[in-house]
Amino acid sequence: MHRAGSVVAPIAETLKAAVHLAKNQERRLRSGHPWVFSNEIESIDEGLVPGDEVVVLDHRGQPIGVGLYNPHSLIAVRLYARHVLPVETTYRLIHGEGDLLPGLVVDRYGDYLCVQSLTAGIERRIEWILEVLQDVLRPRGILCRRDSRARLLEGLALLEPLERGEVPERVEAPYEGMVLLSDLRHGQKTGEFLDQRENRKRVARESMGKRVLDLYCYTGLFSLHCCMAGAGSVLGIDSSAPAIERARANAGRNAPGRDVQFLVEEAERALTGFAREETRFDMIILDPPALVRSKKTLAEGARKYVAINSAALQILKPGGTLATATCSHHVDAAAFLEILRAAAKHARTELRIVDVLGQSRDHPVLLAARETSYLTMVIAERIR
Repeated sequence: MHRAGSVVAPIAETLKAAVHLAKNQERRLRSGHPWVFSNEIESIDEGLVPGDEVVVLDHRGQPIGVGLYNPHSLIAVRLYARHVLPVETTYRLIHGEGDLLPGLVVDRYGDYLCVQSLTAGIERRIEWILEVLQDVLRPRGILCRRDSRARLLEGLALLEPLERGEVPERVEAPYEGMVLLSDLRHGQKTGEFLDQRENRKRVARESMGKRVLDLYCYTGLFSLHCCMAGAGSVLGIDSSAPAIERARANAGRNAPGRDVQFLVEEAERALTGFAREETRFDMIILDPPALVRSKKTLAEGARKYVAINSAALQILKPGGTLATATCSHHVDAAAFLEILRAAAKHARTELRIVDVLGQSRDHPVLLAARETSYLTMVIAERIR
């Protein structure tokens, strides 16, 4: 991952150069072997020459590693890196205080940047910042959004965005072997929630063969990861019609033929309906918006977290998996586990913790600033 302090190398070229493996040819590579043999390859991007850097993708389009290509050798690719984030072009580039640039957020979506100016100090220097981003990364377009209500706390007005170059209404962004249709102008935050990157992959590993319910699914990234990891079926639900529209487009492009559906509905209403109809799921994902935005709303927000998690547990089959998150820095991991303990008690069930996760590594945390650690996701098994 190119962090804010090392934004020196444009990386779109490496993402465009890919070697695609045939089905079931990735197992040896995932066990650690560094060679890709020519007879294991299904297709190769056009225009590659000996010595080119390539990303190796499995038959589902999931990245395995990065290596050097030679069409004249039986060993067609020699891997030198397993962590393929360096070839990702959709990620958080600058994460405010976490990158010692308070009030500045920069997310990269392929050839485009979406910026948030959230403090007076950043707003005063925003024109210069945009110039630096343009000079260093050479994107096709930069959109600087100034519509976050966090600006009001700084005495800043909510303003129309600043724009450099041309940013289309919908941006096609490469993401974890997929291509997302992202709305940088009107979507929440900068268009997508990139802080759940590693968590989506981790949760998807629990979904094989399961009937999955993805609540507050937004543009469907948890859903897509699950169906591509072998979930039996996936139903994503969100109250935002534009978000569901993009989720359906993302599924159609990245997971054609998979059993994944999306529905516009309030999550709480959906939970009530499933309970009434006695519909049960093998796995439920809960990724709600922040329900605790200040210390004053901590008690009320905690009750909401207990309520939705309790309702989810009541329609989760025994032995099923709950993957549930909070994105409020007022609710740390310990407090969230207490909330889940209360939810399990209310649902008259019991949970076994499988994993406790945080935000992705392009959203760095300062040890001295607890506020920079805001995301907790818990994976738990309902054992009765």
